[in-house]
Amino acid sequence: MIYELDRSQFYRCNDIVNRGVNIEEKAIVVGSNPGRIFVDNIERPRSAMIWKGNLDGFIFIGDSKNDLFNQGIRSYIDEVISLQARELGLKWFECIGNHSSWYITFEEIFSDRELKSWDQNVYILSPREYKKQVNHNVDRNFAITKITSDMLKTNKILNKELLESKILEFWESADDFFEKGIGFCVLYKDEIVSLCITGFRYNEIHGIDIETIESFQGKKLAQSVVHSFVQYCFSNGFTPYWDCMEVNYPSNAVARIVGFKREFTFKGYEFKL
Repeated sequence: MIYELDRSQFYRCNDIVNRGVNIEEKAIVVGSNPGRIFVDNIERPRSAMIWKGNLDGFIFIGDSKNDLFNQGIRSYIDEVISLQARELGLKWFECIGNHSSWYITFEEIFSDRELKSWDQNVYILSPREYKKQVNHNVDRNFAITKITSDMLKTNKILNKELLESKILEFWESADDFFEKGIGFCVLYKDEIVSLCITGFRYNEIHGIDIETIESFQGKKLAQSVVHSFVQYCFSNGFTPYWDCMEVNYPSNAVARIVGFKREFTFKGYEFKL
């Protein structure tokens, strides 16, 4: 049997989530970011599946060899989650485990699916390793500025809907983001053309999410806005955290140019719903 926890019960997963190394699942369990949690036992979960609030996949935590959970969660995915996901417009079931023993479990419980996998790199940046950029190498027509709540209220920003949609990908509200997160953007003629925000936050660790408008890519705007983000982090005692797919070569390149060091690589799995 699989049960969905009420948000007030998320703390019951503290013990099993803290065994992992990623921050997304921890951010959801402590209530920093939105999400849903499905467990084998409401009072004392041994295993759980977290559905990230931004709908960007599922995270399995706890005991990967828990047969009762593994059998139950497969049926629950087929009978409940798949339907809900398709209604939300999702076409793929994407999952990761908070430790590598989940890999074998995924291949077993989804053995009848056309299962594909990818590698995801995780980077951390320390002040000692940071390759500081004194002067931002961007054209004078571009301006880098800290994202504030006033930017969502003013009519001067021509595409403020980009900022709002990006925030709401990860946070329950803009107010929630401005209370817990950080953001910087590049402006060009009153238009946001690149931005870097906190996607997930766990304690003092800020997970980075970056987006640059396609027509402005290749101008090193992402690199410059990341510098502003990490400098603010270090000035305020925060740690920047970055993860991206191994095949996302531009993102990996920017991380290394700034000084991020790869901490580890984990495997993700997906199949079509």
